[in-house]
Amino acid sequence: MQEGLLEASIYNLKGDLLKKEERPGISKQKESTQDHTQSEKRILGNIEKVVSPFHVEQEETLQFWAPVLSGSEFSGEEALFFGEDAIQRKDSPIGIVRITVDRNILQTRLTGLLLRSILIGTTSLLVGFGAIYLIVNGVTKPLKRLTEGVTLLGMGGKVEKISVETRDEIWRLAGAFNTMSESLKEREKELRASEKRLRSLSSELLKAQEKERKRLSNEIHDEFGQRLALLKHRLRSIEREIGDHQPSLRKECEETSRFVDETIDSVRRISRDLSPSILEDLGLSAALRWLLDSFAERRSIQISFDVDGIDGLFSQETQTNLYRISQEALTNIGRHAEASRIRFAVQKNENHVSFVVEDNGKGFDVTQIKSRLSHEKGMGLAAMAERAHMLGATFHISSLLGEGTSIFLKIPLGKGA
Repeated sequence: MQEGLLEASIYNLKGDLLKKEERPGISKQKESTQDHTQSEKRILGNIEKVVSPFHVEQEETLQFWAPVLSGSEFSGEEALFFGEDAIQRKDSPIGIVRITVDRNILQTRLTGLLLRSILIGTTSLLVGFGAIYLIVNGVTKPLKRLTEGVTLLGMGGKVEKISVETRDEIWRLAGAFNTMSESLKEREKELRASEKRLRSLSSELLKAQEKERKRLSNEIHDEFGQRLALLKHRLRSIEREIGDHQPSLRKECEETSRFVDETIDSVRRISRDLSPSILEDLGLSAALRWLLDSFAERRSIQISFDVDGIDGLFSQETQTNLYRISQEALTNIGRHAEASRIRFAVQKNENHVSFVVEDNGKGFDVTQIKSRLSHEKGMGLAAMAERAHMLGATFHISSLLGEGTSIFLKIPLGKGA
């Protein structure tokens, strides 16, 4: 007998014991078949009514009872000629079987079976999770690389080709991404080449502009200046010939002479604005001081001027660009800022020179100005930024509505020194 099986007994319908097998060495209480418990007596007394298996729990044992059924016949000979529905199954009990097992051993086996089931189930789950992870990772890894590639591409970074081993929708998506990436790389190269050409063209235009300004300045100074000087000399000659006997005509000549003097001053200012000869003659510091003094005199604005010794640090072309940036900054202040004070400071450091122009005017929204179209925001700020780029300098504008504007320029020493 198997371990844990204590007894197996067969009874007839009268409750008589027909056969019994038991494990040797069990206690007399378990061996006895005569001293039945009350429950057993009730079961044996109602064998005919038992139609399904059941069990009885005791302190140390479990008894399993099951009826022994017999009987199978047809309803009649004629039923052989009909389908299966004509067969009638008649089962009737002819006895009962009782199997007694050791409850502790059964519990131990059940516990072991449960542990093995848990172990097998856990192992199956782990294997399943591992398989799912491999499958999901095989799907999500290419998607992750695609996501990272799109993010990096959006930030302007360099993206290598994304390879996908499977031949599915993700493979087609990766192929489309690689095609787009290559196309963007080619367009980026073309854009950089175009930007380089535009930078070169812009630089050449600014240089040509300076040449044209210098030519116009010389013509204005030589032609108009000389003609106005000659006109003033003739007016003074006429004034001397008139004498005192025609006071009204003499007075008219004096007023005309003063008007010619004012015109000469304007012509000289326009000539210097177009091409400041003082920049070549006396250097950048003197040219900036003259520029600020002229601006303060015309606009009646209070200006503080603090400039370190920067003469001799830059080439003539660099000095011209710095002068033009300062000139454009003052022009913008005069046109738009409505300021009453300006601070202009130039500070020399160990490896760079910084320019700062600040005003207390009404300010503006820098973001709004930068977002405007090119033909809407004018050429002033763009020209300043382009000249700063030509110098390899850092150019920055900060402004708030009602709080004035600051223009910062930082040029490394050595870039055009």
